[in-house]
Amino acid sequence: MTAKKRIAIIGAGVAGMAFAILAARQGHFVNVFERRPQVGSELGAGVTLWPNASFVLKQMGLLDDIVKVSGKPKSMVRFDQYSSEQLNEPFREKSRLVIHEINRQAQYETYSILRRDLMEILFDALQKTQARIHFSHPIQAEELAQLKAEYDLVIGAGGRMHSAARQNIIAVLSTELPVDNEAIYQGFINVIGITQSPLTLIDKGVIQDYWGDGERFGIVPINDKTCYWAAGWASSPKRKSDQPFTQEDLIQRFQHWPKPVTDVLQQSQSGSINTIYVHDINPITSWHNGNVLLIGDAAHAALPTSGQGACQALEDAWTLAQLLLKHDDIDVVLQQFQAKRIDKTTAIQRTGRHIAQTIFHTKPSERAVDGSISQTPSHTIANFWMSGLTPS
Repeated sequence: MTAKKRIAIIGAGVAGMAFAILAARQGHFVNVFERRPQVGSELGAGVTLWPNASFVLKQMGLLDDIVKVSGKPKSMVRFDQYSSEQLNEPFREKSRLVIHEINRQAQYETYSILRRDLMEILFDALQKTQARIHFSHPIQAEELAQLKAEYDLVIGAGGRMHSAARQNIIAVLSTELPVDNEAIYQGFINVIGITQSPLTLIDKGVIQDYWGDGERFGIVPINDKTCYWAAGWASSPKRKSDQPFTQEDLIQRFQHWPKPVTDVLQQSQSGSINTIYVHDINPITSWHNGNVLLIGDAAHAALPTSGQGACQALEDAWTLAQLLLKHDDIDVVLQQFQAKRIDKTTAIQRTGRHIAQTIFHTKPSERAVDGSISQTPSHTIANFWMSGLTPS
């Protein structure tokens, strides 16, 4: 039995809360510091929990709660627009990912869930532990130094853009080799939202992914009346980043797209719509220094086109918690955590970049059918997603 440790977690997102739950259940003394005034869901409209995420949630005892508020997509269909010469050229099916076959191979299901529901389930589980959460408590460099002295382990789980923990590790890395930590605009805008309608708008079993010329619109169903969606298009950063796109802007932009797209936009809740000018940061070679460890987006944020952000956050939490059960030495825990996780997360980051390049910066006529994962054999996808995951 390993000794109980004092653990500080910076950030109450998916990675931070999931690890807090697991660590507190092991008897560790856990404090979570969250800069927002409450558990946030504004960073995403919804999440697809692929089998690797379902595995972790099952081990945590939370999967039954997830199932109650989730959809179960059976396939993901990509539609391509075939001619830019005609204004209203129809979209045609380009490829199909058979999700239920991946589920069978992985032995876990895939679920679609609104992010706010996922966060609520995690928060409820956290409140049932002895962990303490401190809202409206951002951690800057000065307080990080105090946490490092007071706690056995400090987890940076507050994202990548404004993370004092990440900056601390980069400062150490930069003493040996220059580290490029600049957030680089990726040349496309992502606008996300939720649609809840009294009308039946969509097939609840199919994720619909429409690719135009430098544009994309994806619809992920929860049920036949509720979905979350993401619109994206290539754009130079001409507008100020604090100037969001409105529902009317989107209706105008996608007015000639297929009916599911226009219906979803017309019925969308305007208050759910968020504009993201997508930036990326190059991966770093080390996630830990001393007793500070980065997890989730702080360590390995992938573009939204990867579809694995929340899934990898949950994997991080599970892997780290299992290592804490086995090892007393924090140095060993951190070294083994990075060794177990870095190759998989780096591959997912690269996949997200490749898909984004294909959608937003490649002419439709030059796209290969494998611009997405749809043509990858289901067993290959399942094996990769489930790699490194073993029950406790």
